[in-house]
Parts: sequence; structure tokens; C-alpha cells
Amino acid sequence: MSKNILLLCSLSLILIGCGASNNSNVSGGSGNNGGGSGVNSTGGNQGIYSGMASSGDTYWAIILPDDKLFGIYGTANGNQLLLDGMITGQGTENSSGYTASVTDFPYTGAVKSGTFSATDFTGVSLNGTLAEDGTMTTFTGTSVLGSVWDYGTTFQTPASLSSISGTWTGTLLDGMTTTVTISSTGSVTGSSSGCSFTGTAVPDSSRTNFFDVSLTFGGSPCTFPNQTANGIGVEYLLSDGVTNQLLVAGTVGNSAGTVFAAER
Repeated sequence: MSKNILLLCSLSLILIGCGASNNSNVSGGSGNNGGGSGVNSTGGNQGIYSGMASSGDTYWAIILPDDKLFGIYGTANGNQLLLDGMITGQGTENSSGYTASVTDFPYTGAVKSGTFSATDFTGVSLNGTLAEDGTMTTFTGTSVLGSVWDYGTTFQTPASLSSISGTWTGTLLDGMTTTVTISSTGSVTGSSSGCSFTGTAVPDSSRTNFFDVSLTFGGSPCTFPNQTANGIGVEYLLSDGVTNQLLVAGTVGNSAGTVFAAER
């Protein structure tokens, strides 16, 4: 089984994807743990974090204003990240840190449940543990807000549909080529290996820089025929100052998780 390859855009900052290729066995789609609207009641530590886990994996995580978590993890190999999977779930921030019940979608397809706990969660750092099936993995990371990565500097800027409207061609984690067209009003149409889907992408009401994405798949040969899924999308400028990256991450129920990565 091969893994999806995501390029690293700087020496010290691991990004979710700067050009995806190859494939893994994580099914395509978006999911019901998607980004939601609302304002973070604890207000302060949402953002983007990157770091290392005791498993040897590099991870990237975004904590949304409503405390939902999306993350990816993989093995760094030179300027590439060999993606092992993604994690998503609903969390709660309090005086003791941050805790989320998560579903883990490894590229092998063996879905797992666990608890993501950050006891050192200051908005500058994100350190803690991931407990799954009796296995405890520790992780350490730092915030990328304000970094040279454009999305780090613009996370707290309202998302704009004009930045994502048009046609994007990229890949899912299963390696399938996918074409997505987004209208100026946020209507989404797309296809992947004969599976057509429609949906919407709208700026989140928190006025931070991500989109709430909802997709409804067609019938056969779609893996999840006639089902509606929800996720989040982000768009940002790569370090070359020219190329734009669109990423959509999410799950299909508790069955599968993926990241759609496209550039233009």
C-alpha cells in the first residue's frame, strides 16, 4: 500500500499539502465532523499547529473557533510528507487544556477511535497525548499563526469565495484524480472516477479563514452513493508567492476520511 505524498513548503513548517501525488487506501469524501459555525466560547487558542509525535510522525492540526479538530500525520522524507492518515473530532477547551473525542482514519483504512488531550495548550504550543486502543502517543507542537506560511498569517481573516471560485483539479488520498468547480456563489460540482457530486462551500460565520463544505454524492459508482457529507476547506498562497492551494478535509460518517489537495 502506498501513501499519498504531500510536499513540505519550508524547512521548519510542515503543511497539509503543497502538491499531492501517489495514493493510499483512505476513501475519498468529506464528513460529518466538518467545520461548523459559531464563536469559540473559550476564545483564544484556536489556530494552526505543527509538530512531532512519539510515533515518529509529523503532524499538522487546525483547531476551529468552535473547538473542532482536524489533523493529518505522516512521515517526513526530505521535502515530502508521506501521509499516514487524518484525525478529526469535537473538542472542548477549558482551564486544564484541550480534549477531543476523535476518529482516526489511517491510510490503511482501519478506522480507530480515541482521545486527543492537550495539557499544554496556550495558543503558542500544543503538547499532549493521543490515546487509541490502549496505545498512548505523545506529541509536541507549536502554533504557526503569524508565520511565513500565508495561511498562518491569514487564519484570522474572513474567508472569501472569490479566492476559491473556478475549477480545481487535484487528488484524493486514494490517489484518484478529482475535478471540482466552485461558482462565485459557492455552488460546488465535481467528479472523481465516474462519481459525480454537488454541494456548497460557504465562508464560516466565525469570520476566520476557512469554508464549511457540504457535498452530496451521486449513485453508483460512488463509494458512498446518495449520501451527504460535510467538512472544511482552506485556501492559501504557497511560499512561491504564485501558486494557490485548495484543501478540503473531512469524513464520511465514521467510515472514511480524506484530504482533497489541488493547486492552480
